[in-house]
Amino acid sequence: MTGKERINTALQLGTPDRIPTFEWFIDTSVGKALTGSTDPIEIVDSLDIDGINIRPDYRQNFADEITFVDEWGIKRKLTGDCIPCVTESPIKDITAHADYKFPDPQAIHRFAALEKALEHFGNNRAVILNLRDGFSDMRDLLGYEEALVQLMLEPGHYADLLNRVVDFNLELAQTACSRYGITIIATTDDVANANGMLLPPDQYFEIIAPVFRRVISGYRELGCHVIKHCDGDINKLVDFWIEAGISCLDPIDPSAGLEMDDFKRRFGSKICLKGNINCAGSLQYGTESDVENEVKECIIKGGKSGLILSSSNTIHRGVKPENYRAMLNMLRHRNLN
Repeated sequence: MTGKERINTALQLGTPDRIPTFEWFIDTSVGKALTGSTDPIEIVDSLDIDGINIRPDYRQNFADEITFVDEWGIKRKLTGDCIPCVTESPIKDITAHADYKFPDPQAIHRFAALEKALEHFGNNRAVILNLRDGFSDMRDLLGYEEALVQLMLEPGHYADLLNRVVDFNLELAQTACSRYGITIIATTDDVANANGMLLPPDQYFEIIAPVFRRVISGYRELGCHVIKHCDGDINKLVDFWIEAGISCLDPIDPSAGLEMDDFKRRFGSKICLKGNINCAGSLQYGTESDVENEVKECIIKGGKSGLILSSSNTIHRGVKPENYRAMLNMLRHRNLN
């Protein structure tokens, strides 16, 4: 099987010839230590990873070496992490959000990285388009605190802006599917932490849930599997997300006390599960032996069907390169047994 076939088989709850793996991001410092390259495509090739996660491209206007404004009008700062941090958001008054103009989803450069990955990998590895399902765009456009506050203070305007966000993501998906044949979409919107939901459940289910259902349904109607990422304790949300149409859940967060075997028992007949090697634990602070044991345990708990093995979030810059290699090596060793 190719990497693409393995991931598609897992997403359909089948048993591939070996358990597939891919990461949301692999930090360039970790990738370089292992492969000598900082190019994501070369890192994936060299490490024989089954898929690659690609985001749309937005041009950046740098004010200095580390600060830039992107096409959304969001001011960001390079910190050394995979994703630059937001330092200033463009929508200051949600009641005037109609004045805000979204980037052009059809811009000629929007899918430059996607095109490069598809041209390089062909059908050998899964090229996964990373879009949004709502809250993360609201967080970036309004600011984290305001995205939570305005949900309570201005629910009508919040819902209107959220629907605009979803319309934009659906147009990106439509373009990517029709132009490039994309069949897997990942969404990485976090709405929980280790203590539970970031939002009051009643407001989530009243305002955000209908829009979430619409965007997931839209992705599925395009013929795509949808991999839903959210850290934290998501127990109050999983049943709804599955009913809304997700194909896969990531990461069954060990830092929130979630266990792979519990989620496999409860949901493994309905969706694929992705994870769950602790990137805030063994991958960062443990030994290679610790990582190897965690991989063994994850496979025992998750089984060989409907599982994509990965870190519990990303291969961030704090992950020991030798530990990530140990994870990959043990995964392949266990696949042979």
